[in-house]
Amino acid sequence: MKQLDEDLQQDFRGEIRYQEPMSAHTSWKLGGLAEYFLIPQNREDLQRALRIIERHQVPWLVVGNGSNLLVADQGIKGVVIQLKNLTRIDLLPEGRVEVEAGVSLAKLVVTCCRAGLGGLEELSGIPGLVGGALLMNAGALDTEIGDLVQQVYLTDGHGEWSLHREQIDFGYRHSGLKGKGVISCASLKLHPCDQGTLAKKQQQALARRKKVQKVKGAHAGSVFKNPPGKKAWELIDKVGFRGRRQGHAQVSPDHCNHIVNLGQAKASEVMALIKEIQAAVAAEYAIRLELEVQLAGWEAGDTDD
Repeated sequence: MKQLDEDLQQDFRGEIRYQEPMSAHTSWKLGGLAEYFLIPQNREDLQRALRIIERHQVPWLVVGNGSNLLVADQGIKGVVIQLKNLTRIDLLPEGRVEVEAGVSLAKLVVTCCRAGLGGLEELSGIPGLVGGALLMNAGALDTEIGDLVQQVYLTDGHGEWSLHREQIDFGYRHSGLKGKGVISCASLKLHPCDQGTLAKKQQQALARRKKVQKVKGAHAGSVFKNPPGKKAWELIDKVGFRGRRQGHAQVSPDHCNHIVNLGQAKASEVMALIKEIQAAVAAEYAIRLELEVQLAGWEAGDTDD
């Protein structure tokens, strides 16, 4: 790693941290140390970082604000890249919006609603950054962010390129973009709308989300995807897991598709609950609950998903 360190020090313009606790970068507030933690200054700096990483064949991972990420207790070997400096939003003619991956989804929604651009208001209250929202095709009510995409820009160590909407496999909590490069920016197509109407819809979406997903404690949102025609929380509730604990991790009594950190939870305790839930639902309903949260730092044998 010495040569990697020297190359980063010489060519990378952003911030370099060593042995960074991932518990400070996840909404679950747990997870071990990242060997390297890079915060690029901009998209060009991101490309420089990826070029160095690829040259040294070091494993790497991009994180947003960690709102749907479960990092293993043993941490992450290699490099973690955090995109919080990619924060540009450009409002363009004809309802087009270009937004970088490090913008919070909440900020994007507010900015567009105040500008009288409709389409995103139902996503109000969803945590996370735009890059993560695109990767998992975040959605609420009748809207998924993929519905509004014109182009997504991807970056690797060789440059930046774009994919048009028809080249992207958007589906339920899926985009097909994983492994194709780092999402750095997106172009969205919105429509003109009365600001007052948008503000009202935005507040209604926020109120609904607070009512439906009222959860106490550190958590990562929905742990499992909804199976076709079913609701994950109802299946979990029916097999008796509401309030179930594993150490300091607990299935939320408020919403069964959330697992909360009661204060000193380990990632292994969260994973143990995940496996117990999957086994119980599979045994009772012959349904395999798929994870909505992303995993980082886990060995192949640590999880079946």
